[in-house]
Amino acid sequence: MDGHIVDERPQLPAYLQKCLDQLPKTKSCEISPGSPSSVSLQYIKALPSRRHQYASLLLARHQLTQQLGECPGPAPELILQRAVIYEALGCSELALADAYVSYTLCEVALEGPDISDLEPVEPNGDPWPTSEDSTVALAHKYRSLILLCRSALILGCQHQAKLWIDDLLALKRQLQTAEEKESTMPHEAAVDEFCDFWTIYTADATLKNSVSELRKCPKFALFGQSQRQVYPWNDHEPDRMSREALDEINGKLHEAAPDLEVEISVLPTLSAGNGPSGPEASSQLGLYAKRDLAAGDTILEERSVLTAIRPHGEALCDACAADMETIPSGDRRYCSGCNIPFCSEACYSLAKRTYHAPNEEAEETDEGYPPPQTPFCPGTSGNEDIHVLGRAESSTTPEWDLYFLLLSRTMQMAETQGVHPLDLFEIKYLWGDVSPTPTLDQLPSRTGPKTLPYSVRHHVELPLQWFEILMHSRVRCRPYSKQWLEKYDWWIIQTLYAKSRGVADAQQSTWTGKPEVAAVHPLWCLANHSCNPTVTWKPSGVRNLTVVTEKVWQSPSAGENAVPWTGIKAGEEIWNHYTDIHEKDVRERRARLQAVLGGDCRCDRCTAEASLDR
Repeated sequence: MDGHIVDERPQLPAYLQKCLDQLPKTKSCEISPGSPSSVSLQYIKALPSRRHQYASLLLARHQLTQQLGECPGPAPELILQRAVIYEALGCSELALADAYVSYTLCEVALEGPDISDLEPVEPNGDPWPTSEDSTVALAHKYRSLILLCRSALILGCQHQAKLWIDDLLALKRQLQTAEEKESTMPHEAAVDEFCDFWTIYTADATLKNSVSELRKCPKFALFGQSQRQVYPWNDHEPDRMSREALDEINGKLHEAAPDLEVEISVLPTLSAGNGPSGPEASSQLGLYAKRDLAAGDTILEERSVLTAIRPHGEALCDACAADMETIPSGDRRYCSGCNIPFCSEACYSLAKRTYHAPNEEAEETDEGYPPPQTPFCPGTSGNEDIHVLGRAESSTTPEWDLYFLLLSRTMQMAETQGVHPLDLFEIKYLWGDVSPTPTLDQLPSRTGPKTLPYSVRHHVELPLQWFEILMHSRVRCRPYSKQWLEKYDWWIIQTLYAKSRGVADAQQSTWTGKPEVAAVHPLWCLANHSCNPTVTWKPSGVRNLTVVTEKVWQSPSAGENAVPWTGIKAGEEIWNHYTDIHEKDVRERRARLQAVLGGDCRCDRCTAEASLDR
């Protein structure tokens, strides 16, 4: 018979209340939102339908998040319970993040505070067992490693999975009694436990085969892929097609590009398969011309502080990344606290308002960190650790580092302006090519496609370190505090990566040839991509869009009837470019665009050239 979750619910969020209200109202299975059984995975697995299981998993995730926010410190048991719930929901990227923190807290208990500045506590707030009583921490570490290994394999991070599997086997030997060691091989026992998991979706991989193949593999993939999705509990995703959204965007656009306006554009759905009548379509935002725009006209000029720069130093403006060597000395400005450079008074003023309050008195906390009122300006001698993350000159992953630095700048902006990072204008209308949010009525059998490039280091390790530093300036930003869970929880970090991956552009260093600068220009990126664009641009401190003087491709079907290019006509959509449009191999172009668009480019040029390439 169908189950039922009773109506006595204390202040449930709207998405969850709506989900629970949709369940059949029978009495065969009652779950009270406040009861311990509602967070038990065993109880949820026994529910009579996937709809009840899904609703109960959402409820369990909500309850555990609330409990974590009420703890005076991070509680490993609650964090690992939430990781298990995320795994059952098919959110391997979130399960891995929680399991990683749980694992780290075990290491703190076993090895001491040099591992992390976080201090683990019991769910009731009591101190967690120390290294003098390692039994609890070792058992918890083992459970955490199992989730880490599974999640890393499902996400395709083979190198990291191999390291954790080796740790898991070593720990299994340590935990086994002499009798157990004689009766079974540690590898076989660990793999059996490792493969014993449950999710409401069809399994992403045959894990036992994956483990066997991984241990034989001579070369391991360092990076994987995760879902781009609007999580059910995400109430910071506005209706991008609403009149209110269009009015706000056009208000900003009027200042940067008075001859353009944003409207709704219908584009092929990139991550979905073809329907019976061709590619499926979806509504997106696009830029349109309000009047005729002649070839060579500059039609947009936009200054943005959502930038990432490596290395951090004198060469580039900290706000817009303009080359400081080209700026007259009289126009340059420097932070009155830490002396970082800005190309103009406009950039310095914008930085002070949006992400970098100057620490003019060079104040410090007792530990040498910047004070709460200026957490991102170390003054003349304060701790600069937060600015070092992601900027190692020896890094072999400079492109990935830039995406982390964009995340860092976004969080600086959110803290400085006192807003949720997903509510920043620079972020909230960005399209992340996300999969639809699952509902009870349309609960798919499988999770959405994995098209977002994923790195354990950049999605989990570096953000965790970032907040471990920030919490010394602002205690409320400690990971798993109530404010952190509301503003910076792992699903928010994952969402920010999905949004920035689709729109950020990178600029290479003229000295090293490595990616050095990335930026997000929220108005510039409203122009959708085409490999036969009608506008072009160059990396610069202030981003421009200029109408092309000639098109790079002409449809073979046009033949002698091809119309000479003179510019963009009033009412036509503006087509931007997110890759090297002079690359002639359509397969190469599409491969480069995969991480950005989340699927194969289906512009007219790619579609025509791909049909000839078959």
